[in-house]
Amino acid sequence: MIEAFSKVSEASKLLLEKGLVPSTGAEVLSMVGHALGVDRAYILENRVQGTYGRFITDMRHAWAEAPTPSPLANPVMRAFSFREFAPGWVDMLEAGMVVACPTRDAPPMMKDLLERQGTQSILMCPINPSRQQWWGMVAFEDCHRPRAWKPEEVTLLKSLARAVAASVRHGQMRSSLDQVRNSLRQAVSRTPLSGI
Repeated sequence: MIEAFSKVSEASKLLLEKGLVPSTGAEVLSMVGHALGVDRAYILENRVQGTYGRFITDMRHAWAEAPTPSPLANPVMRAFSFREFAPGWVDMLEAGMVVACPTRDAPPMMKDLLERQGTQSILMCPINPSRQQWWGMVAFEDCHRPRAWKPEEVTLLKSLARAVAASVRHGQMRSSLDQVRNSLRQAVSRTPLSGI
């Protein structure tokens, strides 16, 4: 377990240095997934779609231990309604709680999805860049047994979720600063030069 905590620390550093981009997302999940002995790990992002604000969840980053298939290969995991699949889980995650259970105990639609992917047990933690923002979640899956997740595994996942949240927060701040910088440049370029 010491190795796993060390890998979460390395992952946090990598996320802060390089940001949450496809290469770092997969590398971070691989580092921590290997150390915990899980079969799959992924990061899902929430968004609101369309005029009526439909709640959608997208898989953004994933890792799978060979020969386990990558969850990115599953088209259902792209722009799916997580609330329809597991309304109780959404409520828990929105409240900042962790979801940890064997697949057999999952809500019916989610159970069907997990069984089709060969998942025996899942552990999910919310990613909250701020208290008001539930950005998404990070998840670990065991495809070999209905795993009873240990408290230290839950703690590791929470630590990883906090590191991802910090990276998302930094990315959002950089984006806001870039927008302000661009607005200032445009304002300056439109300002007539007088008195020269």
